Amino acid sequence: MKLIAGIDGSKGGWVSVSANVNNNQDPEFNIYENFKDISRKDLELILVDMPIGLEKELFQGGRVVDREARRALIKGKSSIFNSPSRLALKAKDYQEANEINKSQGMGLSKQSWFLFKKIKEVDDFLKLQNRPQVFESHPELVFQTMKGGEIEFKKSTREGLAERIGLLLMHGFNEKFINQFIGKKSKLYKDDDFLDACSLLWSARRVKQNKEIKIPNEIFKDEKGVIMQMKI
Repeated sequence: MKLIAGIDGSKGGWVSVSANVNNNQDPEFNIYENFKDISRKDLELILVDMPIGLEKELFQGGRVVDREARRALIKGKSSIFNSPSRLALKAKDYQEANEINKSQGMGLSKQSWFLFKKIKEVDDFLKLQNRPQVFESHPELVFQTMKGGEIEFKKSTREGLAERIGLLLMHGFNEKFINQFIGKKSKLYKDDDFLDACSLLWSARRVKQNKEIKIPNEIFKDEKGVIMQMKI
């Protein structure tokens, strides 16, 4: 049985929600400490909320995928931050990373720096020969697509969680499954990490059906040949 997965970063590592490529029956919830642990023989496609493909030289507004995704997102555009220069990944601390980034055309946000470990994990995973397909996505754009319009509430609020749960239920997720992992006060993940992973699973199925939105529509690759394109 071939599976697809939506994966979101969390305090405990990576939240994964996987299911059969053809339906949402019996989805599986997992938390992985490292991204490399996700590779399984029955998993053929992953959508993850993390920058994939890194430019060496930077331009104002970031990668084409960052600029176009920010333009497409109606509300909360700041949730799409500029990805670092590939050269900055070698830095030992924020000051060094920021200096390298500036030398390539643009300063580095603290938000981007805090994600360096996870960005590197995904980047290293892409070097493996026997691995699932992996594409970048963005949960807020996914939920916006599910709704067909602006998401009203922030995901960190009670109203925002309810809004997103309602959209998942509307698009085929099982209420019992959702309720099983919401409100657990876990040290490993937050409610919105789980819901984001669910949304990315929904988009992964759209990819398999050739129904996804591509941002940008044209394929761009970084110097390593990695595709820089969101699948929504």
